[in-house]
Amino acid sequence: MNHRHSSARPSAVAAALFAAAAAAFAQPPATGFAERVDVELVTVDVWVTDAAGNPVTGLAAADFEVQHDGRPVAVTHFTEMRAGRVAEPVTPGAATTEAGGTPEVAGSSPAHVVVYFDQSRLHPTRYPALIRSLREFLNGESVPAGRVLLLRQDRSLSVEAPFGSTTAELAAALDRLAKGTASGIDIESETRLAIDAIRDVWEESQDAVGSASAGLAAVPSAGGQPGEPGGGASSVGGPRAVVGGVGSGAGPDACGMFANQIQPILDSWTRSNSQRVAVTLTNLSSTASFLAGLPGVKTLLYLSDGLETQPGAELATDASSLCPAAGSDLLTGTLAQQMSSAFLDLTRHANPNRVTIYSLQTSGLRSPGTGDATAGRSERGRGGGARARGAFEASKRAGEREGLGMLAGETGGRAVFNQNDLLPELEKIADDLGHYYSLAYQPPAGGDEQRDHRIEVKVAGGDRTARYRRGYLEKSPSQWLSERIEGALNLGLTSNALEVRLGAGEITQTESSSYRLPLHVMVPVERLAFLPQGDAYLAEVLVRVMVRQVDGNTLMTDEKSYRVQGSPQATGFADLAIALELAAGTHLTGIGVVDQNTREASFVSTTLQVGPDS
Repeated sequence: MNHRHSSARPSAVAAALFAAAAAAFAQPPATGFAERVDVELVTVDVWVTDAAGNPVTGLAAADFEVQHDGRPVAVTHFTEMRAGRVAEPVTPGAATTEAGGTPEVAGSSPAHVVVYFDQSRLHPTRYPALIRSLREFLNGESVPAGRVLLLRQDRSLSVEAPFGSTTAELAAALDRLAKGTASGIDIESETRLAIDAIRDVWEESQDAVGSASAGLAAVPSAGGQPGEPGGGASSVGGPRAVVGGVGSGAGPDACGMFANQIQPILDSWTRSNSQRVAVTLTNLSSTASFLAGLPGVKTLLYLSDGLETQPGAELATDASSLCPAAGSDLLTGTLAQQMSSAFLDLTRHANPNRVTIYSLQTSGLRSPGTGDATAGRSERGRGGGARARGAFEASKRAGEREGLGMLAGETGGRAVFNQNDLLPELEKIADDLGHYYSLAYQPPAGGDEQRDHRIEVKVAGGDRTARYRRGYLEKSPSQWLSERIEGALNLGLTSNALEVRLGAGEITQTESSSYRLPLHVMVPVERLAFLPQGDAYLAEVLVRVMVRQVDGNTLMTDEKSYRVQGSPQATGFADLAIALELAAGTHLTGIGVVDQNTREASFVSTTLQVGPDS
């Protein structure tokens, strides 16, 4: 990920990103929430609305039925969030909608919001209206400015405004985004070129078959029966067989020629756009990873004109509308299955990190033909027409929405379509930020070794609708550790239960012109658990370090295990040194430290500067 504000120097970027982290090696990072590697409870956030779409408040744990992989589980922890605060428990069955009101107590903070601009899929003509809606939304009181993260994806993923920004800084980031380039029109232009190529091939196929038919008609032996005027000895094997037989016309043969010639066009376009979708899914997955260390609910607003689970389907539909016999097998099912699986993998990855995705299609409500990739071309001769254009538009709209709907539906969010003004929808999302139920349960013991788990939640009351995460991918302790370190690396999220301090040794240059920096991870021994092993007491500690150079995308990871000898009464620091080999420049660094005996962990971050001036 790139972390930059437009025109900012690397050092300024690092300072902005890590304001909440340790500023110097000698100072301990601020103590945050304690974390453990072995998390056993599953948390499910549930949004409940009535028939009119209003939040339902005042429900109790008994009003919910939860199933894990089809097996009922008991809710062991239950919290209702109302207007951004923990609501006092009420008598079961006394649920009200928002207007009813029940007593509240101060509690949890408002949820965090990630605004994700997918510039590669935003159209420039609709971009200004999107910026205006967001500016008004963020200027309101629904979401504190410090809990908003602005991300921009084009060729890479960049931070435009980190968590902790002021209202003025968010406004400045939106100003930069407004001056930027939304390149979704590139996809539309490429689609138009592909459509033109397909329809040119269809015209050429018809012309070729028509010419062959005309030539055949001029052959005296082409018609009649043997012995009749104009008849030949036999028409079998003659010129007509090349065309396809009496009464076949141009259709079937033109389709066969057409299908063979357009397959490379479809394959190339599908591969190119599948790669685009894969880049977006990878960046969204990376975002879900580094948000894992952030406590509570994370709401990700994915802003895009569309995201297809089967790129190329609209072109195949267009081809099929021209010649139905050609379109049925133009796309193989393998790629579609792979893309759908990639979407599901992303949601299963985001769900245990409590990342809820709201997909907002910024193209809004479009009248037929508006912004159509086939406009200006479809009426030419035999190259399409109203039927082809209508089939293409319907397939294109469905394809654009399918991926957006899947991201939202599987994570408990909502997909927003056909809205020219997004501000009312953003305000509804703001309501969701402060009104939900958090249910936690312990997964049932036993069963198979599957890691992909399904969740189902039912709520009492026939007129109530529940939205929730549909499942999750169980993470290994190593994955969990890496995600928390990414949170420290990318967002400066620190959690320092072990009271870790950092120190740097002497930096030396290597023969390969890189620099070796001894990083000293200092842990107070009284924070470690020493267990007897023979005649000694030993603590087992794991240190994992992730380093990314500012304005670079290469992530370097190093890990080392330590056996510290001591005693439960020992004092002082355990010096857990790990040597890093770095190129010259400024490096963002996240460190995870795990006491293997207690599974308690610390996550800290800092910046490292190496080079001639270091």
